[in-house]
Amino acid sequence: METHRKGDLTEAIVIAELKKRAIPVSIPFGDNERYDVVTETPDGRLLKVQIKTGWMADGKVTFHGKSQHTNASGNVYETYDGDVDFFLVYCYELKRMYWIREDEFRTQMSLRVEEPEQVKPSINWAEDYEFDATWPPG
Repeated sequence: METHRKGDLTEAIVIAELKKRAIPVSIPFGDNERYDVVTETPDGRLLKVQIKTGWMADGKVTFHGKSQHTNASGNVYETYDGDVDFFLVYCYELKRMYWIREDEFRTQMSLRVEEPEQVKPSINWAEDYEFDATWPPG
């Protein structure tokens, strides 16, 4: 599936999953904002959320935390740097959502699903970021 279409499908799935959980969701008008949706926490806080597609590789869910657009010079990549509050990552292979604060990484992150050959303290365990276990954010 073409990348842009897969991104649209991921957004639709995530919005449906949020609505199933009775979480209010607002979608910005147009395609010019740095965030995909705004969610509302039970205490009324509004959070700007960027939805990303994660993919399984080597026992990890991996995703990019940057945007891409094309101009006359080619592809341009831009980090979010405070433009969003959270990333909500959906992994098709696992049918799971992961909730990550924007300031936890720069351009890419992997969430370990399977036990690695060597455990290191720097591992980001997927279960620590599972949406249902971390919503609402503190």
